[in-house]
Amino acid sequence: MKEKVIVTGASGHIGFHVAKHLCDLGFDVHLLIRKRNSNIEILRLQGAVAHEADLFKPESYRTVLDHASALFHLAAENTTDTSDETRVIQNTLSLTQKVVNTARESGIKTIIYTSSVVVLGRSSDPKILITEQNKNLSPESPYVKGKILAEEYCKSVIDQGYDIRRIYPSWVVGSHNVKFTPPHVIIRNAITKGQLFHFDGGISIADVREVAKGHVNAWMKGKPQGQYLLGGVNTTFFDLYSHLAVINKRTVPKIKIPKWVMVAGAVLLKMVLGKKSPIDPKYVRSIIGKYSWYDSSKAIQELGYSIPSLHVSLTEGVKEVRYNLSGLCDILWQPDNKPTVREEYADEDLLLITGFPGWLANRMVDVCMNGDHSGNYAVDRKVRLLVLPAFSGLRFDLPKNFEIVYGDLQHKETLSDVLKDVKVVYHCAGVIYPSRIKTLYDVNWQGTKNLVDSCIEHGVKRILYMGTDSICGFGREKRIFDENSVPRPYKNYGMSKYLAEQYILDKTREGFIEGTSLRGFWFFGPHMPERNRSLIEMMKWKRQIIFGNGRNYRSLTHIDNVIQSFIKCEKSAATVGKWYWISDKNYATTVDEIFQSMAKQIGEHYRPFYVPNIVSSIFSLADILLGKFGLLNATVHAAGKFNKDIAGEHSAAIRDFGYDPIDTFTYFQKDIEPFFPIR
Repeated sequence: MKEKVIVTGASGHIGFHVAKHLCDLGFDVHLLIRKRNSNIEILRLQGAVAHEADLFKPESYRTVLDHASALFHLAAENTTDTSDETRVIQNTLSLTQKVVNTARESGIKTIIYTSSVVVLGRSSDPKILITEQNKNLSPESPYVKGKILAEEYCKSVIDQGYDIRRIYPSWVVGSHNVKFTPPHVIIRNAITKGQLFHFDGGISIADVREVAKGHVNAWMKGKPQGQYLLGGVNTTFFDLYSHLAVINKRTVPKIKIPKWVMVAGAVLLKMVLGKKSPIDPKYVRSIIGKYSWYDSSKAIQELGYSIPSLHVSLTEGVKEVRYNLSGLCDILWQPDNKPTVREEYADEDLLLITGFPGWLANRMVDVCMNGDHSGNYAVDRKVRLLVLPAFSGLRFDLPKNFEIVYGDLQHKETLSDVLKDVKVVYHCAGVIYPSRIKTLYDVNWQGTKNLVDSCIEHGVKRILYMGTDSICGFGREKRIFDENSVPRPYKNYGMSKYLAEQYILDKTREGFIEGTSLRGFWFFGPHMPERNRSLIEMMKWKRQIIFGNGRNYRSLTHIDNVIQSFIKCEKSAATVGKWYWISDKNYATTVDEIFQSMAKQIGEHYRPFYVPNIVSSIFSLADILLGKFGLLNATVHAAGKFNKDIAGEHSAAIRDFGYDPIDTFTYFQKDIEPFFPIR
């Protein structure tokens, strides 16, 4: 009979790897989880048993602990946020107290408790390494306070003779980091923005796989009531940023900023933004000029712990952040999910989806596997996903009927093998806000032309295209678009998409293909990107900025409405050679109504600050001016049209292919829960 072990926090970064290593070693692994995510599903496929539980309520998991030999307690809130100290401490100290007490009462002999190096403090001298015996006497954040208090509680239980073995990981990087932990935030910023400056001080970068092995070995090889520091490569901030610059092919930082300047900047932000400041002065003082460098010799000697090179660990960290930025971590295959409707197709009916990974294509894959919110529109067919070569090396956790092929729409010669045996193409690939306008035409227009021409050469007839409201720009003669609206492309993005749509419809009229275009509006739905999330975050401001008077019409398009339309249109001969507006059930909504609904859904009050229309006009002119230099700025572009009527009715879609739209706010709370929990 397999030995039973319990793991909390397995949906998180280190917890996933601890649970996976235990599964690999053949233990009977039970996970106490708040909710499922992709990490949990992977562990379940490897044999772990997941139990939904509230760790603050022992009655929800007490029986799960029966006959377990050990409990690995990793659940905690890892954050630098200082806005809600009570919540952060509760999610560390109070949580640990509940779990430890329940485990003791259930007869579990050993707890492996994941603390943190933050409880050990930092050194002002790079020659002095921190060990398990050091203590942090000046906690700089609620997270550190919570960890110190939890550490003290564990020590009090140990003093009573109970076997708690404490683990102190340093800054951990690596795969399966579903949410951005602080070290991965640094890596993300290095990828997306680069790092122009550096400062004194240093941190210790550890590899998550080795840290997980260290946890398990602390139980299997470690001493009762032992303490083990699992550090990594001790590196300066300059070396860290330099390594990241080399890996990401960016410029190595050359400007060194003194500590006092960093502290002054943090103080100023705190004065202006208060609790909403992105960085706290205490945190800056504790990090800059200090060395979070650690001595892991005890773990190396007693547990067989090892530390990979900085390059190896950071390369894995960069790969994981790119994986997260691509949205792949949001795609959750649930093999035990039973959709209410699963569309069936012939074995030879191969579908090609372009634009993966990307928001629309990612959700399309998700729905194809598991169905939408109502369990509809899952498909039973072979699916090929066109992926840019730049994404090679990322992991794709997909079922066997999905195939990854690499190619680039901008390079027609790469599409030959991609289209082999394909029957239908869902063309979702496109760019909206590239830094240079030329990219709009290279990808949206020329890329689509390359795809259509290749389809014609390979005998692929059916192509469904993701269009946009920008093909018609904004309401002029009529405030709400209908099926007779005349194309008036809005600037370069609208023109690039219009040219692509026209090419598809022209080749359809000529009899070479069977094309359909689906024009969406303002997308919302599951796994929405950062630009949508920041808009929702704006609802928490004291005043919400509205360009115009808020009474202009804007249609929303729930992303699942688009996916439904692709699937239904494919089978409808009436849609060939046509385009359709794809909007929510309630398509005639004003900006005020949309923002009021957003605020209400997250428990905030809508207090708009109306910016005069002329300001939008100024942004529009600025957008045109930037365009003269071939440049595009997302904020300037969006602000320039924010006060316009951009809405469309969908009667043609209902008539021709049985379109059955939902409204975005029907599932709004469920859609935003992964990144903005509703309390």
